[in-house]
Amino acid sequence: MRSPTVVVGGSVAGVRTVQALRARGYEEDIVLVDQEPGPPYDKPALSKEILTGAAAQPPALADLSGLAVDHRPGLAATGLDLAARRLVTGSGSIPFGRLVIATGSRPRRLPALDSWAGVHYLRTRADAASLRAEFTGRPRVVVVGGGFVGGEVASSARALGLDVTIVEAAPRLLARLMPPEVSDRVARLHRDHGVHVRCGRTVTGCRGRDRVEAVELDDGTRLDADVVVAGIGTTPATRWLTGSGLVLDDGVRCGPDLSAHGADGVWAIGDCARWFDVVRRRPVRMEHWTAAREQASFVAGVIVGDAPAAAFSTTGYVWSDQHGVRIQHVGRVDAATTTSSIPTGGGQLFLHHDGDELVGATAFDAPRDLLAFRRRLASAAAPLTERTRG
Repeated sequence: MRSPTVVVGGSVAGVRTVQALRARGYEEDIVLVDQEPGPPYDKPALSKEILTGAAAQPPALADLSGLAVDHRPGLAATGLDLAARRLVTGSGSIPFGRLVIATGSRPRRLPALDSWAGVHYLRTRADAASLRAEFTGRPRVVVVGGGFVGGEVASSARALGLDVTIVEAAPRLLARLMPPEVSDRVARLHRDHGVHVRCGRTVTGCRGRDRVEAVELDDGTRLDADVVVAGIGTTPATRWLTGSGLVLDDGVRCGPDLSAHGADGVWAIGDCARWFDVVRRRPVRMEHWTAAREQASFVAGVIVGDAPAAAFSTTGYVWSDQHGVRIQHVGRVDAATTTSSIPTGGGQLFLHHDGDELVGATAFDAPRDLLAFRRRLASAAAPLTERTRG
């Protein structure tokens, strides 16, 4: 009897893998191992609708009952025996014929904030429920980190009328992802909605008695705070793979087809994967919901033998809703790119070029314009992924 295909991780990448396999007619047994309890849910709502109270629960990712999958919630993967082809868990081991690793990532922790009551990290349904309960007391909120998650938390808190300050260590918001023109637009959006923004500052410690009452910055400034939310990035959830024989380097190192280095019949997708991108010509790790879904569909195609190309590629689409504005981005931005701004009907579009080549676009309330550029970038990438077949 053939061992099942095992998918580790019950977030968007893992669940989409199961869906895509079944949609392609895959009839072999599938086991879905998920560390979180309960049915799988969609995480983008955690920093928005759940925090504002617009929804009591995040939406379900899928109805697993129709997918003929052996779902094992509340079960953590603790190790991997490649020689025996067994996944080690907290309650034994599971044999596998093929393995898809989709364990995601964990919030990067800030030592200056650890051990303080009132300090929150946002990654799970339980995290969001805890933070939502704090927000009902109308606290003063300090958000550490000016990325997309931090911006969404700040937006949700302001929607509830809370006093909010964003503290960002970089000289500007979204500095790792966006050019200065886009960063300035995002900062203006926050300030227009009453958020205090402090860039180029780091949190060095907390003050308080039973819980946090203030945070201290590196310039000596003290900010009153009843609640602190840290959103300073993530690290791949791959510690359980240490010593397994897989190559770990800011994620599971993979080839262009997302196959894990050091093993046959093993793939990594989503936040925990670091794969060689033939378009960008370097290893990359993407923490985007859309990329995770795309990778899951690609690997499902590899497993059943109908992958659309020899190498996975993505336009890197990401979106964020902040203060009622839909922010969308596609493509890449780096030191070599230049940015220009184009007004649209009620919105704004930024185009990013590397020389004469269009390499990215960012839209503020301009979804149709963004979609056109997303399709254009996808078409440009297709010949590169096909070329690797030879």
